[in-house]
Amino acid sequence: MIRTLLPLLLGLSTPLFFMPVLAQAAAPAALERLYDKVTCETSGQSFTGADLRQRLIGHAGLKMTGELLSAIESRNLGQLAATSTDPALSGLFASTVAVLSTPATSEARFTLARQGVLDPKARAIAFLNGDTDGISLSCKAASPPAPAVIVPTNEPAAKRRGLILADSKNDFIKPARERGFATLGFEEDKAADTRLLNASLALAIEPILFAKPSEATELRWTPFVQYNRRAARSGREEFNDLTLGNSLIFRNPNQADRAIGFGSLAFQTDDAAKAAVWVGDALIDFPRVRPCTRRDALGWAMRCNLSIVVDYADVQDPGDSQKLAELDAYFRGGMNLGLSAEQAFGFGVITISSSYNGRYDITSRKASGGIFSVGAGLRPSTGSNISLETRYTRGTTINTLVDVDKITLRLGYRL
Repeated sequence: MIRTLLPLLLGLSTPLFFMPVLAQAAAPAALERLYDKVTCETSGQSFTGADLRQRLIGHAGLKMTGELLSAIESRNLGQLAATSTDPALSGLFASTVAVLSTPATSEARFTLARQGVLDPKARAIAFLNGDTDGISLSCKAASPPAPAVIVPTNEPAAKRRGLILADSKNDFIKPARERGFATLGFEEDKAADTRLLNASLALAIEPILFAKPSEATELRWTPFVQYNRRAARSGREEFNDLTLGNSLIFRNPNQADRAIGFGSLAFQTDDAAKAAVWVGDALIDFPRVRPCTRRDALGWAMRCNLSIVVDYADVQDPGDSQKLAELDAYFRGGMNLGLSAEQAFGFGVITISSSYNGRYDITSRKASGGIFSVGAGLRPSTGSNISLETRYTRGTTINTLVDVDKITLRLGYRL
């Protein structure tokens, strides 16, 4: 379970297949092989301070608890490890002190900033808290081959996927286990006084590295298609939106809790190609100012999100949308808010979530809209890509400006 959770929670770039060799209660008298702790594969390989920290934590064999998750998110892991009586945490702290205090050897070379300012214990606390600037490691020789790892048949090794399947394009900036589910469902719409079938999905390739403005920032892009359709069984289309576009993601890959920038430029139509609307938007996600971020409350794992959004549209052909027919263009500002909680039971994982997405038309006010939803779902396991959910939604849809007041039962899947 640790091997599955840590890459997601700590933002590791590759799966950690090497389990604890550092979980010792006291500092070792000597580091027999520093490479066993940071896994240098080739001569000349280098690690940033952030990568070194992630690898040390990944090898410590930590048991995920609410206290540990809270310490990681609030950047207090160093204080917790320094005072904890848990063998894994105290072993992590002892190994960190030893690694950061190791002089240059025939195997590796450290570059340590402010080494004379902080004592070894204070430096280790700051390092585990996330203060990794000025610390790097250069490997002078290759590590011995790692022993073969036998993967249990009931816990298959993770594999990289080339595609993302989620609920909307805004999910592309989220970790895999926080993305919304692409869904197919049945709904009772009180606003339209009808029963409808519902489909919602966004499909994209994995974000591709486009540029690295600096060592600490990167820009990734991905083409995507987004499709939403609500259709009565009689064939009358109540909602039909097909969007083709490109998105850009700007982030600091070494700081998972920093703000993330997201933008897209797309052509919005329908599957009959009746409408023609050019749309562009920009979004900033603020993980560190969320009121809660992976907190535990009465056994429930809580998660929040907050995003600020601006968007623009040039309506060339409104298609069947009566509200878009009243508009030539619009410029809007708004936000996306979300709150969710989940808890594992013997029969599966129960999830409860709510969200509000609002847009205010700064130009004409004719394109203002906001939609609120609350729901509950069931998943086979915490990391499952399948979900069965019921949800209540009310408001005005963001893109097509259709009024909805509905209850939905839907089956979801994501990649």
